[in-house]
Amino acid sequence: MEASERRVAVVGNDERASELRDAVRDAGGRLAAAASAEATLLVAVGDEAIRDAVVAAPGGTVVPVADRRLAFDRDGAVDALSGLLGESETGAPVGRVTHPVLGVEGAGVASGRAAFDVALVTDEPARISEFAVAFSRGRDESVRADGVVVATPLGSDGYANAVGAPLVEPGGGLSVAPIAPFSTRTDAWVAGDRVQITVERESEPIGLVVDGERCGTVEPHRPIAIEAVDRVAFAVPRGRRERDDRKHSNKS
Repeated sequence: MEASERRVAVVGNDERASELRDAVRDAGGRLAAAASAEATLLVAVGDEAIRDAVVAAPGGTVVPVADRRLAFDRDGAVDALSGLLGESETGAPVGRVTHPVLGVEGAGVASGRAAFDVALVTDEPARISEFAVAFSRGRDESVRADGVVVATPLGSDGYANAVGAPLVEPGGGLSVAPIAPFSTRTDAWVAGDRVQITVERESEPIGLVVDGERCGTVEPHRPIAIEAVDRVAFAVPRGRRERDDRKHSNKS
């Protein structure tokens, strides 16, 4: 497909979005409305735009632009667009992966979808509860903690990594960790495409937080399933983006 025939939607409200629209025009692409089914590339600028794009599971390829390990910075996105639109042979290398969309259901909460992470956490800080974590291969774990977080590869460098979860590469599974565990020796895990979490104590109210937004209260003794229910095509940088403020794990 010629660059002039490729439709590109750019979503996001900051200055970078405007600059990237100009970059699309300069590379010979045609701008499309954000909701257009004709867009072959969807450039999502900022976490909110990326989340909305992933949850909607568009038919085209998402180009994420944000301060994340698996996203482009502004200059990298300009080079990537030039390469993806076929107008440049010198642009930054662009990888292509698929990214999971998480579905959340059970335990008395409304079903939802997540791009980055899902957490079950006590409404009051430092109020420990008990959680059972069941993995798809039949292994179960029990932890006493303020909560449990499950992250996609894209979200594994955010809140999840800050509380001790490993970074995961695309296709490597889900990153899982307790939040502020009671024990000083607690595991974190890389799961397959499904995790089931059950609140095992009734003493503390537990909130469900999806991509940073509280979505309800989880009923105890009723499992909540968090699993990959869809996949989205992603463009990602092939070169490593330096990160000096978070931990890295080889568990992926």
